[in-house]
Amino acid sequence: MSRQKTKGNKLPPLQKRVVLCLAQKGSQTINEIKTNIPLLKLAHVAHYKPTWLAVKSLGQKGLIQKVGAKEYRGRKYPTYWLTDEGVLVALIEGANPETLLKKTKEIFPENQILLYCLEIAPKLNLEVFEIGYLAVKAKGKLEPIDLATILFTQMQTGTSIQTFREAIEILKKYPKQYKSFKERVEQMFENLRRLKETI
Repeated sequence: MSRQKTKGNKLPPLQKRVVLCLAQKGSQTINEIKTNIPLLKLAHVAHYKPTWLAVKSLGQKGLIQKVGAKEYRGRKYPTYWLTDEGVLVALIEGANPETLLKKTKEIFPENQILLYCLEIAPKLNLEVFEIGYLAVKAKGKLEPIDLATILFTQMQTGTSIQTFREAIEILKKYPKQYKSFKERVEQMFENLRRLKETI
């Protein structure tokens, strides 16, 4: 299935509410999403179709995916949650980073780079996560080079060295990602040294 293009990370209002609802509450069926979005609670059945269409559109954009199923009265209904890209969009759209981290740990405990990004999010300007969003949009996942880009971009915004140190200390909790990040940084400095010699 090809992903539809979004203009930046801007979503129509109902799609944004669905993303933020999933970020806050975890995986849900379409009916649970409809029930948990405050403005839709009032209309009950009348808003099932718009919610279904919003979920379908978000799936086509690669922002949510089926992650399981719940049984109700003998029938199974799919549950949906955010993809990597969807997690970053939720973060950029204002989801609480701590809640999002908790839910991501429950659903994607193996996605260490994404967990790290969420763990450092309260320390950084959310604008730098546009880099992560664009990386996932282009490659389908975050890579250690994307972490380096996020952190170095943050340094350009006047972040204190102490904040940067704290972000690195958090990264050390993820040994594989830390090692890869360190190798990327060392390679980058080597490339800069060679560039300096040519100037």
